[in-house]
Amino acid sequence: MIQATARRSSFHAQGARVFYRGNPVYTQAAPLRIGLRLWGIDEYEVLRWGERLPTLGERIVWDIVHDPDSDDAGMVIHLVRSSAATLGSFCWNCVGANRAMYRATRSSSLNVAVFSGDPRRLPTPSYGLWAMAGRRSEAETVHEVVRTLVFPRMMDTR
Repeated sequence: MIQATARRSSFHAQGARVFYRGNPVYTQAAPLRIGLRLWGIDEYEVLRWGERLPTLGERIVWDIVHDPDSDDAGMVIHLVRSSAATLGSFCWNCVGANRAMYRATRSSSLNVAVFSGDPRRLPTPSYGLWAMAGRRSEAETVHEVVRTLVFPRMMDTR
């Protein structure tokens, strides 16, 4: 279940447990905060599927972030949905996310963009790591990005 935290527009799963090779994952380390920055995606849509995002036994906390300079997140995933096709090859959401990714090169947190739409509409040059959703939903792509980039790191910090 997603419940609001003290931060505005934030959520995390309460009481979630994830089993890894048959054993619960326990640690004394502070949880990793992963912020979701939305570009062309409705916040309520993300809140619906966000409660199913992995928490690794409360070692990962998910938040929707609005502040572009939010440095308290260990990782930011920019969810970018292509703008309306009436704009032609221009993608306003892509431009905003690309600027944020460029600014993030100077931050200490990992930034990844998950793009849904026609890849020909991506800005050139694109800064940082962009994952293409393709036929997958944004939720499936976010889960795959976290499984690939975060899970191995979290298993090393037991």
